[in-house]
Amino acid sequence: MEKFIPIQENIFCEPCKECGERPVIEQVKGKFIVRCPKSKSHYQTKPGLVDIKDWNIKNKPHPPLGNKDISKKKAS
Repeated sequence: MEKFIPIQENIFCEPCKECGERPVIEQVKGKFIVRCPKSKSHYQTKPGLVDIKDWNIKNKPHPPLGNKDISKKKAS
């Protein structure tokens, strides 16, 4: 069974962009990974130090690209 270390609530973390869960820390061979507690297939940081900044960058919601309903003025 996997054991996770919860991240303190006062530390800002973006939720997982796949499922919305708050990330946790997993220790693997003496290194730490910030990952989604639901699935290993969701984004996880590279093993090393706890990298919440990388997690937040990769899971930040991005606005859609392209023009979004631009209405043209009618000539009178």
